[in-house]
Amino acid sequence: MKFNYFFRILISFLFLSVNAQEPDWSVDGSKYQFTMNITTFLNVNGTTLSSSEDKVAVFVGEEIRGVANLAYVAKYDKYVAFLTIYSNTSSEQLNFKIYDSTNDTVVNVIKTESFVIDSSLGSVFQSYSIANPELSSEASLLSFSFLNIGIVEEKINGNQRDFVLPIGTDLTTLKPQFTISEGAQLYVLENIQTSGQSIQNFTKSITYSVLSENQAVLNTIQINVTVEEKSVNPPVVVLSSEEEGSVNTIPVSVSLKTNVSLAEFNENNFVLVNALVSSIKEESDLSYTIEIVPIQQGVFSIELLEGRLYNLENEPNETSSKLSFIYDAVNPYVVAVKRKTPLDEITKNDILVFEVVFSEDVEGVSITNFKSVTGANISVEKSKQDYTYEVTVNNLDTYYGVVPLYIIDSDKIKDKAGNLLINSVFNAYQN
Repeated sequence: MKFNYFFRILISFLFLSVNAQEPDWSVDGSKYQFTMNITTFLNVNGTTLSSSEDKVAVFVGEEIRGVANLAYVAKYDKYVAFLTIYSNTSSEQLNFKIYDSTNDTVVNVIKTESFVIDSSLGSVFQSYSIANPELSSEASLLSFSFLNIGIVEEKINGNQRDFVLPIGTDLTTLKPQFTISEGAQLYVLENIQTSGQSIQNFTKSITYSVLSENQAVLNTIQINVTVEEKSVNPPVVVLSSEEEGSVNTIPVSVSLKTNVSLAEFNENNFVLVNALVSSIKEESDLSYTIEIVPIQQGVFSIELLEGRLYNLENEPNETSSKLSFIYDAVNPYVVAVKRKTPLDEITKNDILVFEVVFSEDVEGVSITNFKSVTGANISVEKSKQDYTYEVTVNNLDTYYGVVPLYIIDSDKIKDKAGNLLINSVFNAYQN
């Protein structure tokens, strides 16, 4: 937005020339054989001009071919200029200048047009744009809903939108809420609409028209609204979460999806084990986000039993849904490092096998996590015993002395919840 504003200001400085008084523009139509008509609105630096003292002139080279002041049209609450352009030949290039009476300036317009004999451009409703800088041609309906009314179902098919609203909704006095392209306007039968204020009777289809900022593009959208039938399906509610298994951050977000609109509910509708509901947020009529917090370490869960949530006809859900997690905020650590083979304290073997025991099941254990003497080769294999890895150090046939085993890069080793290993261990054995 700021970029567009300053860009417009910059362009205006490039094409504005200041006059001390109103320009004396005039044309003698009797000198010309042909005419062309344009119904136009004027805009300078994003402001639509709205004074009968504002005017526009058409030039071919330095010769004036048409002049018109703005006139107010009450039916459309709009100022337009009814411009007649004169010429003796077709296809002449037409250039425009605007006189802005408020700022007493003449603006040279970048846009040009070609003279077409007996042609007409623009209307009072959809006027031809003479503006500097040029205005947007975007004309899209970006969103559409209804003030204080939930939507049971919405279908979009090209330029048609079908809505189903809850049982009991009065379709005769709905207030649509909408967003459209920047600078555009929304109309019904050429009557401008205001989001959240304009009232419409939707017992029949209504055609909306989106008029672009430069009024060159007019797109229509048909809106159909019905009320859901009384035989609404019972709720089918599913709980899901992007989090799985063990977690170490809270709160945990749980998604609740349903096939129909639900009556109001709260945390008391759920069965919680070792957990509390911290918030419930309605994302749409069919989607909610529930945040839960474990009370203490260990397993916690949220469950929706049958018959706990109701649709708007007071019919309960028929199936249950449950999610379970493990809250683990404790970092894993190394319990022990001991030699598995050979068992002799002093040995001539050039292969030593160590057992590294962690406090819980961990991931990310590899040869890069261990270091021994220079020239030694290291391999790592998960043991059949819980939380244990076998680390083999070989290529020691020419080495004499204490053989150390270091655990390094411990920030790569994590438990199932993502908690990092909190310590590294050094053990020494003599060869």
